[in-house]
Amino acid sequence: MPLTTVSAAEAHAGTANVSGFGPTKCTDIGNGKVCATGISGSPDGYDAAYEKWGGSTVTARFQLMCINGFSKWDNGTFTISAGQRKSFVFSVGDQGSCRVQMHSGGSVFTSPYVVIP
Repeated sequence: MPLTTVSAAEAHAGTANVSGFGPTKCTDIGNGKVCATGISGSPDGYDAAYEKWGGSTVTARFQLMCINGFSKWDNGTFTISAGQRKSFVFSVGDQGSCRVQMHSGGSVFTSPYVVIP
């Protein structure tokens, strides 16, 4: 699934055939927040999101990291500016407790762990 820019309300509404979302858990990184949400239904997986409210435009990537050792990268780098939200759905099934890492400019920002409801 390609990276998209959408509002927070559209992010969940735009996912096809989804039957449930777990709580969204975020880490405030100063100029925005990195979030993860577990998704049950079709597809089972995890939503990675970055909402940026300040600072200059950056290039970044998402990586899903799970306690069971499973790891997966998104489909490639994206750019994001203040006032935008980018998200990526990892359609990987239930991998248990996972978190999102956002890699940008040599830094890594990590969300709290989430599970699929």
